[in-house]
Amino acid sequence: MENQKIDVIIPLSITAIVRDILLKRLLVITTIFAFGCSRDIPADPMCRTSVLYTETQSSAAACLIKSDIQLLAIKNHDSDAWNLPTYKKQKSISAQCTAHQAVWKTTGLNVEVGKLLFTGENQTHYFACKLTDDYSSQLQKFTVPPWAKRKTRYISLVDPFDTQQHQWEDNIDLIKVRQAYTELE
Repeated sequence: MENQKIDVIIPLSITAIVRDILLKRLLVITTIFAFGCSRDIPADPMCRTSVLYTETQSSAAACLIKSDIQLLAIKNHDSDAWNLPTYKKQKSISAQCTAHQAVWKTTGLNVEVGKLLFTGENQTHYFACKLTDDYSSQLQKFTVPPWAKRKTRYISLVDPFDTQQHQWEDNIDLIKVRQAYTELE
């Protein structure tokens, strides 16, 4: 009997099981905070363009968005004049995708970019853009998303025919904007 081996099964205590569960949950929560909350800006949505129009080469771009019977416009912190969601030229990105990014980064809206309406004197391409969900198209008051607050101060709907050129940024040609606005659906 002296040389016999005896296998003993020792059951885990309840406290050990609870400790393991809590450690696993703590690991999950830590991972979510470390990776899930590390960006102020949500990932950019995929560029959405109408399949009816061919892509243009890269350039600065802007969107004209008609909601109900008004035009979506923004005011930046550095100016009291109206502006359109506009973004500078980006290498290897089409003007349509630049316009899409302009709207996303300044308003938080995910639009579909349509046809080219006109090209401004500074070579900025102005596109017809549509709000693509029922919720956005019914909005009358727009809140500035947290990631856009550094640049955008205010988002509103305006009637371009009730405004004057001096109420718009210098690079906006209000006559061309009004003409293009009448083409929007």
